[in-house]
Amino acid sequence: MGQKNDIPESRKGFFHDYQIRNLKKMSPLIILAVVVIAWMAFLVSPYSKVKSVAVSGNEIVSVKQIKHYSPVKKGTSLFSVWGKQEKLAKALKDRSQRMQSVTLKLVNFNQIKIKVEEYPTIGYLYVHRGYEPILQSGVIIKTKVLNPSDGFPVLKKFHNPKKLQRTIKQYRRIDPPVRAVINTISFSPTKSNPDRIFLQMTDGNKVYASISSFGDKMDYYPSINSKLKVKSIINMEVGAYSYPITKKQSGTNTNVAQGY
Repeated sequence: MGQKNDIPESRKGFFHDYQIRNLKKMSPLIILAVVVIAWMAFLVSPYSKVKSVAVSGNEIVSVKQIKHYSPVKKGTSLFSVWGKQEKLAKALKDRSQRMQSVTLKLVNFNQIKIKVEEYPTIGYLYVHRGYEPILQSGVIIKTKVLNPSDGFPVLKKFHNPKKLQRTIKQYRRIDPPVRAVINTISFSPTKSNPDRIFLQMTDGNKVYASISSFGDKMDYYPSINSKLKVKSIINMEVGAYSYPITKKQSGTNTNVAQGY
């Protein structure tokens, strides 16, 4: 009869327990190795980088410009984005004076959405052979345009930067419907009033006012205009009164002035 080579049950149990103990001891290393391999695989995969950048809300600044200004681009590592969205949005906003606000969000894990709100244009400054846009913020964009958009006044003859900024500050106080009927604002000083300005209205009326107060006084223009029977000159330098426009527009006017 042949000898039996069967391993005793007691020894089998010993080997089984030994393997389990070794497996338990090695499990942290195994888990660590799996994590490291998975992490390295993630780093070299497309999922670790920005897949796309979408822009919305822009009107004047082009999508191409915004993407160029943005510190986050397609292919940027997500490690440069995670937890830094507000900082990145501010960096983008600071690149253009037209941007009033910028939000930058990470969506669908690795896609960037940029939403822009721009300062609206409120007028134009006439310069040699062109017009520079004036923004709601008061900033003048130095990039010239040849043809200003309709519905916005053109500021002329302002050679003193301080007086120009004071005029823009006052102009921003005027209600939008009144702004829309101003065609031009020209600096027109006199000896008695070095801050005098002249406003040509789209309805044919002419207004004289002072830089320091026209922002508030122009809101009364619709009421004054409703009482006029003919095209008139309205003087708002001190108080407010009007008189009809004469053909010669002479410095001496014999028409009776109407006060308000």
